[in-house]
Amino acid sequence: MPFGRILFAALVSVTAMNAAAQHEAPRSVYMGLTNPAEHPDFARRHVQPPTYATFGNHTEFVALRGFPIENNRLVRYAEELDSYTKTYDLGNVIWPHYTMIFAENVPELAEEIKRRGLFLFDLWGYVPGSGPGDWQQFVPPAAALNTLETTLGDHWLGMDIGEQDGRYIGGYADQAYPISADRLEQYYHFQRHFERMGNDLGNRLSTLVSLNFGHYFLKEGLYTLIGAETAQGLPNSQVYYSFIRGAGKQYGVLWFGNASVWNRWGYKNYDSEGQDHGPTRGTSLNLLKRLIYSHILYNSAFVGFESGWIGKDGLTPIGKIQQSAKDWIDAYGDAGVMQTPIALLMDFNCGWSFPRHLYTANVYRVWGTIPYAPGDYLTDNVLDMLYPGYQDSSYYHNETGFMTPTPYGDSADCLLSDVEGWLLNRYPAVVLAGEVSGGNELRDKLVAYVEQGGHLIVTAGNVAKWSDGIAGIVAEGTPKTYQSGQAVDVNGTAVSEENEFALIPLTLPASAVALARCGDVVAAARVPYGKGKITVVASPFGVPEASAVSGEIANPIDQPLLKPFPMLRHVRAVVDSAFREHVLFDAGPDVSLIVCRKAAGDYTLGICNNVLEERPFTITSHCGAIQSIEEQPLDQSEKGAPGYLPFGSEGTTLGASGEATVAGGDVRIFRVRVAESNVAEISHVTPASRARGRILPMSGARTIKEFILACPTFFEHADGVIVDWRYLHERDANAIAAEAGWIKRQGLRVIADLTSGVNLYPDLRLVNNVPADYTASREAIDDIIAKMGVLGATDLVIALHRVPENNITSEDTRAGFVTALREICEEARNKGITVNLRMTPNGANSKDYAMAMLKDVNAQNLRIAASIAMLHKQGKKPADIGEEFGGVVGLWLASAPKADVASKVWTYQAPLSSTPDIDVKGWKALAPDAPVVLDSVYADWDAAYSDVKALEAKLSP
Repeated sequence: MPFGRILFAALVSVTAMNAAAQHEAPRSVYMGLTNPAEHPDFARRHVQPPTYATFGNHTEFVALRGFPIENNRLVRYAEELDSYTKTYDLGNVIWPHYTMIFAENVPELAEEIKRRGLFLFDLWGYVPGSGPGDWQQFVPPAAALNTLETTLGDHWLGMDIGEQDGRYIGGYADQAYPISADRLEQYYHFQRHFERMGNDLGNRLSTLVSLNFGHYFLKEGLYTLIGAETAQGLPNSQVYYSFIRGAGKQYGVLWFGNASVWNRWGYKNYDSEGQDHGPTRGTSLNLLKRLIYSHILYNSAFVGFESGWIGKDGLTPIGKIQQSAKDWIDAYGDAGVMQTPIALLMDFNCGWSFPRHLYTANVYRVWGTIPYAPGDYLTDNVLDMLYPGYQDSSYYHNETGFMTPTPYGDSADCLLSDVEGWLLNRYPAVVLAGEVSGGNELRDKLVAYVEQGGHLIVTAGNVAKWSDGIAGIVAEGTPKTYQSGQAVDVNGTAVSEENEFALIPLTLPASAVALARCGDVVAAARVPYGKGKITVVASPFGVPEASAVSGEIANPIDQPLLKPFPMLRHVRAVVDSAFREHVLFDAGPDVSLIVCRKAAGDYTLGICNNVLEERPFTITSHCGAIQSIEEQPLDQSEKGAPGYLPFGSEGTTLGASGEATVAGGDVRIFRVRVAESNVAEISHVTPASRARGRILPMSGARTIKEFILACPTFFEHADGVIVDWRYLHERDANAIAAEAGWIKRQGLRVIADLTSGVNLYPDLRLVNNVPADYTASREAIDDIIAKMGVLGATDLVIALHRVPENNITSEDTRAGFVTALREICEEARNKGITVNLRMTPNGANSKDYAMAMLKDVNAQNLRIAASIAMLHKQGKKPADIGEEFGGVVGLWLASAPKADVASKVWTYQAPLSSTPDIDVKGWKALAPDAPVVLDSVYADWDAAYSDVKALEAKLSP
């Protein structure tokens, strides 16, 4: 650079701004990189993702998309590996086509990759539904997959689920019949589609998303990595990676960066030229460069391009950019931890996606089929504040929209509502950026987040989801409608609304401060709570009541997409002010900015000009006076190469990069040192390990899988489910086997419960007083045991029924119980199943009776399912019970007794939370390894969550 590496002029220009910044609100930073091994679900996962340590704690690079195959053998692979990883030093992650998996000498290649210390990644080319051909549906040979896993270990990064979420949305979502407006049903369809795909490909996977559905992939626990192929005909990279980073952080999976040489109209190729390809076609070199450096600063595990590194004359300009990026990392090292102070939180089942994209001509749809609702327009509007014009990505020949200016920095991650508290606490600000389902669990997490110092930004439509509000804020009553032209006072400035809008009446605590008023009505407020605060707006979801666009909304090329529901002006002003409280640095409104923190006072700033003309920039610090600004120069050789500009933009005057300017399409990286002040570092808290041996009852779902999917926080609280015997008995073995795969991959413990059926009549009996009924009962129980074996279930709960009224004595009935239990235990033992005798009022109604029955049956796999509610009601105390009882307890049944008006117990299955003085912890100490089963009936997840909280509180240290 002609002005040198130290930008003295720029440093002088920010002095006054630093002085002003000293009076700003404190900033918070978090310095932890995502560590998959720390995630609470790491041990449970079917596939344990690699960590940064797996990649040597530095950014790797990916290259090489295939090997030649002759006579079903991989040939010249050593030469190919030499060329990419040694001669041109393009990276150590190789990314070949799936056809290699069918070659007979896969073991030889695996050994060669292992010897070189390379990574094998994302074997690509699977297309569901397609028959034999280059792009087809296929099943890799199990032996080959096993070879890769055993030979390469964690350097085998799995098969490719590549661009498949886009393919699903564009080609399969509308085939679900009937098309339901129920977003949970849409999630079921999506999950089923990709469960089949994972089964085909071996269930060790990487995903290259083409839309933003990565959260749903990673939640399955099958993925080593997540990334996106940016550019092409695909969405804005910044928004892409806000979802990708959010998914990776939420589910404990690292991400990679990639940029495509394609666009909607062709691809870049330096060896041949045609109507749709050639040096000047496809993605421009300047965009490729901006993308790869952005992905580096995003803390990607590895980065690279789709193809085109090496041509017939050697390294192409594409290859040179990647090689130079690798050299830049070698020269300057780790850029630091990317700072994303803002979390956008959306409902787990939202299925939200970009307003327009490659895979459909439809606009403003979720799950590919359902029109946007007001909360979805809120999501779009918040993202458009952060990344203005992101909707234009891939629709402009001049590459508008692939990257945009960032008024608040590239500063957001997108999370879903099954997020855990430890992750929320790592974000200074959380925005409920779409309509959520509500629920007490989410409210509790948000309240705890604010109490510990977080800043929650929420609209009244979401506050209204909780009947008693949140943190003293209640939104209820009939919304009041205001006409277009209505003025709203925002901190003393009148803002005139262009469209009709509504405000929900807010009840606020006395500590609230009004931020906006519409006449006498509070339109927005700031509410302090604990160590944090809540910014609440009275608009339901921040958008007009009716569409601002009349008629059809077109989806044109080289034109912006019309916004039918833009963000209300006063809402934008309030949210803008809230966002600015969390900005660490500013570079001006015309450029994008990525902020990484290396250490206290030591930052790396990546600045991009995303238009094709010169733009000004000025670095402003909001975290302390700037002491020095040093540019870390990037290779510039691509600027003279063909294809630097998009096809059709040749000859554009780009200007120059100088002390206060960035040339069109350029990227620059600076090391900035500040005398850091008014900055609080958020402590890294390692998430607590999952509690084991917590079992919830299943109810109200068609399958075990759908029950778990409908409770997205299930594994945060439990690791098993207890199901009624009918669930197994009424399904054939094939259906059970089909579900077993998913259950086993989730590490889900399943317990089968015969209790509801062992009733003498009309269902199951344990005495042979009516031979036909007894035989049918035994056949049913044997059927259940057999299906438990298929399912991988290892515990069976059984109860005793009443004594028959006539023609058999109680003594003979008891003897029949002993005989039946002995035979059932023997059958169960052959399947590795433990039988647990349930304590019930009409059967084994005391610990002594249950223990005597165990003694008489004398089966090694018979235990007691001890009812804590019954023991509590009988006045038993854990301290008074001998160790012998604890030694035979297989399950603890946690619930509470409930009495009628005459003080007589009518149920022992009342919610545990209804009786505070039950000593669950004391009872469990007698048999600490025995799982605790919540033994009540729950109408919905809120009811179950109430008992989960009660159990966790009772068992806490």
